[in-house]
Amino acid sequence: MKRDFRLKDNIALSRALAEAETVTPIFIVEPSFLDAPDTSAFHVHAITDALHDLRERLQEEQKDIAILRGEAVETLDRLYEQSSFQAVYAHEEVGTNRTYHRDNAVRNWCKQKGVAFIEERQTGVFRALKDRNKRHKLWSAFTFAELLPAPDLQKISIPKVWKSIALPEDKHLTVEDCGYTLTREQQQYVQSVSESAAEATLSDFLYRRSLSYRGGISSPLTAFTAGSRLSVHLAWGTMTGRAIYQATKARKDELAEEAAPYSGKWRSSLTSFLSRLHWRDHFIQRLETEPQMEYEALNPAYENLEYEDDPAFLEAWTTGMTGYPMVDACIRCMRATGFVNFRMRAMLTSFACHSLHLHWKSINYPMAKLYTDYEPGIHISQLQMQASVVGINTIRIYSPTKQIIDQDPQTTFIRQWIPELRQYTAKEIIAHVDEPLNGYPAPLVDWKVTSKEMRNRLWTIRKLPETKELASKVYEKHGSRKSPAKRKKKATTTKSKTKKTTS
Repeated sequence: MKRDFRLKDNIALSRALAEAETVTPIFIVEPSFLDAPDTSAFHVHAITDALHDLRERLQEEQKDIAILRGEAVETLDRLYEQSSFQAVYAHEEVGTNRTYHRDNAVRNWCKQKGVAFIEERQTGVFRALKDRNKRHKLWSAFTFAELLPAPDLQKISIPKVWKSIALPEDKHLTVEDCGYTLTREQQQYVQSVSESAAEATLSDFLYRRSLSYRGGISSPLTAFTAGSRLSVHLAWGTMTGRAIYQATKARKDELAEEAAPYSGKWRSSLTSFLSRLHWRDHFIQRLETEPQMEYEALNPAYENLEYEDDPAFLEAWTTGMTGYPMVDACIRCMRATGFVNFRMRAMLTSFACHSLHLHWKSINYPMAKLYTDYEPGIHISQLQMQASVVGINTIRIYSPTKQIIDQDPQTTFIRQWIPELRQYTAKEIIAHVDEPLNGYPAPLVDWKVTSKEMRNRLWTIRKLPETKELASKVYEKHGSRKSPAKRKKKATTTKSKTKKTTS
């Protein structure tokens, strides 16, 4: 079990229990995960929290999960020597280069031992997808398939010889056991990640908070409640995307029957949410198809894009000391809570790459570590998209000052996360770019000047004939799909688009 900490709608677990005489659920605490450059205490918390809940559910049925330490192949080899087995079941993980090579190593080990390695899909993402035009039909078939109930656990058993090297039944894995620590502030804010929490969060969203979803998710101040807050559960597999999609659609239909005065607005919000669930799988599919995205721009034309990549600027950005209040407030918020809304994540990437001229590769891991809901396929795809190195999207350069005016006009969010600015008025904070305030850093760069420089660099590359040809290929392989007519129209406008956008 890896990033699939649930009993309901767990295809790999259900299939194992249906096909085998005896099944042992195992979780491997991999040193390579704990030492990975994109791992943080938020991620370790998610795993330990989810495991704790899963173990309690299993132990209610007098069953357990074996928690072991070591690299995957090394651990499987040790278990096999003590008590051989015929098959390994797991879900298809779309992760980083580390997990890609780990899964290949497990596959090769199984082949050498004559052990079946059976992987099952967990999301609407398809391995070895040759034709992107077929993805939507495949996605629909998977998403609307009947959900699997929590399986009968009677076949679960842990061999005695394995129990001797696994975590004891009365001991739960903690963040500290893994060499990490959550600060008091982080413990106060970090979201609980478990199947139990996922079910409660989904219900609370669909029947209460989702009314404010549309419009409410743009501001970092309101997104904490207006947003679904289900991203952590999708990222760590405590609930499946299709379970959320089907429940949301059912709630939308329920509202249509109620015909209450607010049902139209509510259904509109749920329609927007359903769209984002669909887009989620669309972006993860990019990393599944192009695993080298962790290291290379999706559009090779932008590999030579010039960045100054100043380490001092990276330090200021990651600690929330850039002198731009909205940027710094968002960074400090994430350092404490592990969460900020999508628009602010886009602004942070744009500011780092377009304004500070930091390479998107340089902010990849530091940014990933700030998210409790870290999903590599979403993070890397959006990182490149907001850094403008994909080449098939409008170049969007976010003004941090405009984002204050639009999303936090009273500077309530900013003053919550930047204590040194609490003594100043909203007008003074918004004017900080021109008139620095005592006790808070002056702006690190002139946003207008540096952003214009990067925009010019991007457009110099974008206008090249070879770039346009590569962009066409990127779209054909990774662009969104609708009807054939709309695909043709989209491909044509992508080639000729020259619009510049400052948000």
